[in-house]
Amino acid sequence: MIKLNRKAKPAILIDNEESWKSNLIDAITTYGGYSRIPKEQKERLLVHYRHQDIKNILFQSSLQKCAFCETKPGESGNIEVEHFAPKSIYPEMAFNWENFLPACRKCNGSKEDHDTVIEPIVNPYDTDPEDIFHYTDIRIAANDNQECIGERTIRVCGLNSVRLMKPRADILVSLHGFSQALEDAIKDYESADTDIKKRNRKRKIREALETIEVLANPSEKFSGFCKEYLQKCAPYHEAKRVVGE
Repeated sequence: MIKLNRKAKPAILIDNEESWKSNLIDAITTYGGYSRIPKEQKERLLVHYRHQDIKNILFQSSLQKCAFCETKPGESGNIEVEHFAPKSIYPEMAFNWENFLPACRKCNGSKEDHDTVIEPIVNPYDTDPEDIFHYTDIRIAANDNQECIGERTIRVCGLNSVRLMKPRADILVSLHGFSQALEDAIKDYESADTDIKKRNRKRKIREALETIEVLANPSEKFSGFCKEYLQKCAPYHEAKRVVGE
């Protein structure tokens, strides 16, 4: 999970949010509750939040990734418009821009109707996940001072499920391989006996750094996991020192 920045509210919401909300609230009043609205009518009332103009801007803000698990479309189901505070409990927020998150079908399904108002979880638009979580091998874990909201988020969204730990494991193997390659390249650089050899070997280290740093780019899946690995990787920091000389 990484920190996200919410974009400006789409014009379609600015123009229609109040009327869409009013129609939904009227139906709730008429039928005596959200759950009692006939299915087809409820769908007609709610379909607006899935308007393409809303999805385009929302999904751009997460770099086309799930806000919770950082997978991309097709890996955990398509990205959907998720209501952070569930619309079934808080229908007045069904068309609230600040209540929308892009979430994959797996995270959306795992979260279901969890009441985030009474039992908060991390909203990466409001909170920097780096302040809440760290990684232990291929598992995400809550920081010691953030156990309540951190562990609850992990449980509610299934952030340590097999579907996420397996690709993390695959990435971890690649990261370990890059780390070893950097370590070997640094040794070659230090053993160079001419300036030309040093320049050539430094260039190779720089190219290797560029390759490994791509994995921590915010647009890449599991970039939060990769970023933390690099922060803890001694050969990476030594390589950065070498190319900075």
